[in-house]
Amino acid sequence: MKAFLPLLAALLLGAVASMFGTGAGVMMQGFYWNVPSPWFPTMQAQASALANMAGGYGIDRIWFPPSYKGQSGSGSMGYDPHDYYDFGSYTQDGTTSTRFGSLAQVQAAISAFKSAGIACLEDIVINHRSGGNSESNPNTGTSTWTAFNNTASGKCQWHYNEFHPSTYETSDEGVFGGFPDICHVTPFSAGHAMYDLDQWGQWLVSTMGFNGGWRFDAASLYHPTAASNFWASTGKPFAVGEYSWGAGESGEAYYVNATGGGISAFDFALLYLMETTCNDTTGNSGNMSSWINSSCSLAAAWPTRAVTFVGNHDTAPITSDSMLAYAFILTYQGYPCIFWQDYFNYGLATGGGYGTAGWGNGIKQLVWCRGKLGGASPNIEILNNNNKVLVYGSKGVSTGAPGYIVIINENGSAYPNWCGVTVTTGNSYLKGQTLKAYAWSSTLSGQNYAPNNVTCSSSGSVTVYAAPRGYAVYSVNGF
Repeated sequence: MKAFLPLLAALLLGAVASMFGTGAGVMMQGFYWNVPSPWFPTMQAQASALANMAGGYGIDRIWFPPSYKGQSGSGSMGYDPHDYYDFGSYTQDGTTSTRFGSLAQVQAAISAFKSAGIACLEDIVINHRSGGNSESNPNTGTSTWTAFNNTASGKCQWHYNEFHPSTYETSDEGVFGGFPDICHVTPFSAGHAMYDLDQWGQWLVSTMGFNGGWRFDAASLYHPTAASNFWASTGKPFAVGEYSWGAGESGEAYYVNATGGGISAFDFALLYLMETTCNDTTGNSGNMSSWINSSCSLAAAWPTRAVTFVGNHDTAPITSDSMLAYAFILTYQGYPCIFWQDYFNYGLATGGGYGTAGWGNGIKQLVWCRGKLGGASPNIEILNNNNKVLVYGSKGVSTGAPGYIVIINENGSAYPNWCGVTVTTGNSYLKGQTLKAYAWSSTLSGQNYAPNNVTCSSSGSVTVYAAPRGYAVYSVNGF
């Protein structure tokens, strides 16, 4: 009977998860800058809905904020970490709960997402620390705020030599905001930064229950090997680094390589390209062919290690037509990440078009297209490479997930017309079929309606249509 219990538990967990959505190969950042407090109950309340955004498909991973105690206490967004082991259970830094909530509230949120079949990823801030006491530092000949024997948890109680300049290393790739800069080449034994951080990562998994891996904050400011060591010590889960901020595709690829090829990178290079296109409503400035150029975006060059996104807590929002960008990342290769504010605050879950949004508009339906039609991890073929109108397809995996054809039309007020492009697909699941536009949108007045059905010939020839400043996702009619 004892041997049967783990199997029974696994079956029950699977049954519970199946009550909710099916992962579509999509992540969501579960917070934004200056969220209201407490935030974890807000996240928890959306767990089942995020697992089933549309037709049983939803996200498979949620990115939690850095949920441990920061020096700013109840006002901290977590990027000034003081006590890594305080998730709202110790009174210090002027508060017991963090900005995001109490220990019980973060645990409840993690449990809710895991029960819904969504993995929980934690934000890892290991470039710097904050909140230490002042101490005499012989490495600098001054006093520095590096005495962390004041943590209420009693953990990671480091002193000056765990920070740069250290006798182990004078400096690393960079510093942030004048915070004490952690040295990652200390001895690998208790009480030293390198060892203690690895132990903390294991505790995040075993005690806190984070099962979705890590987002490495400010990854360009410390050795990539520090991230890969942390990643390896915690079982090599999914992980993504915030590396670029202007380094471009080659810099992002460098980071992935430098971490041993196991850690992904956010595709900042693609973000900047999409921002230029989306913010110019005339359609004159963009160049969508660069989006699929392997010299310009990590998603094109290294899709298995690219996390694509349209915005996050640090970036300025795309001010116009951001659904063009969402249509791309949610149907193209790479691992797309949805921003909480775009989905819940800015109306892009079901909207994004002009006037009243219909069934075909918004992020929800694009997630369904990716999960149901594309099989969650689309295998892409480029069908038309044009600066102003981009057409590509997911090759499909079965009659139940036959793939799709996507057309994105960036032409705007300078050329405010629908565009039809004839292409030839190699996708055998689409050949000889009537194709329907399952997702569409346009921000131009009077253009936000679904394209008509089209016929794909037995040879794969088909003409697909998109409104100006719009997109359409076609697949076999009948789903």
